[in-house]
Amino acid sequence: MADTNWKIQGQYAENCSCTYLCPCIFTNSTALSVPATKEVGDHCIAVLCLNIESGHYGDVPLDGLSFIFIIKTPLVMSEGGWTAAAVIDSKASEAQRQALEAIVRGEAGGPLSMMKPMIANFAGIETGPIEFTLEDNKRTVKVPGLIEIGVEGFLSRRNNGEPFYIDNVGHPVNSRLALGIATASHAHVPGIDWDDTTGSNNGHFAPFSWSGNVQPTAYRFDRKAAS
Repeated sequence: MADTNWKIQGQYAENCSCTYLCPCIFTNSTALSVPATKEVGDHCIAVLCLNIESGHYGDVPLDGLSFIFIIKTPLVMSEGGWTAAAVIDSKASEAQRQALEAIVRGEAGGPLSMMKPMIANFAGIETGPIEFTLEDNKRTVKVPGLIEIGVEGFLSRRNNGEPFYIDNVGHPVNSRLALGIATASHAHVPGIDWDDTTGSNNGHFAPFSWSGNVQPTAYRFDRKAAS
């Protein structure tokens, strides 16, 4: 699987259980004495949603499909021991489903392979009709009965209609992320249940471009990377 040539690009949106702004972003997930700002019990949850505008896995086209990667982690993410799950678009054919499953499991190389050593339990993969909506400064993602997230960019007072951005970050999706507030946070997948309606959770969105050429050393969960 890791030898298959693949590339996907499109749009991403994320909610996590921290309040705005998640400290993992500016501490390389080590916390550095900055704990999670709003834990869910003794752990944190993040939901990463990716809508593929164009892409392929070998000779299998992936245009127009979406997938979601969900993680439950300790309050300091770099400690490892994560639970992970995924949702794959029900529009996918059997070949497309197998391709996306290889990507989300980290078996095909690419950014999610860099997270694989942190995952103690890959709890399962669901399928469902993923509705990914882009509207100016907002992103919403819905899968009936499984996932609902929303992100609204935190606008700059420069009145240019643009949100704040954070740059040069060690995030697996993009090194430059829009900063936003979650408008809905719901996840009910194998091993992970989360509902938050406070409207204060952290969110991000950005374009993404992934391929199987990214190596695990490019994204590190250690204090040295944060220094």
